[in-house]
Amino acid sequence: MKEQVFDVIEQVSGTDEFREDLDMDLFEEGILDSMKAIMLIVELESSFSVSLPPSEMDREEWNTANKIADRIQEKL
Repeated sequence: MKEQVFDVIEQVSGTDEFREDLDMDLFEEGILDSMKAIMLIVELESSFSVSLPPSEMDREEWNTANKIADRIQEKL
């Protein structure tokens, strides 16, 4: 499941750079910005049939690939 999440992040961000360090801050490194974050939410909702309300999307809880994968796992 984590690999699927990482694939979605790669698709939205256009890079696989984060795979070298799954705990790197995706926003600080410029891999995600606010627009890509919204696109990521939409893609994750579609790919995993989960609901990710923006009100639950605290940037500190969604700033690494591992945190994103863990959150999706919780929702499943």
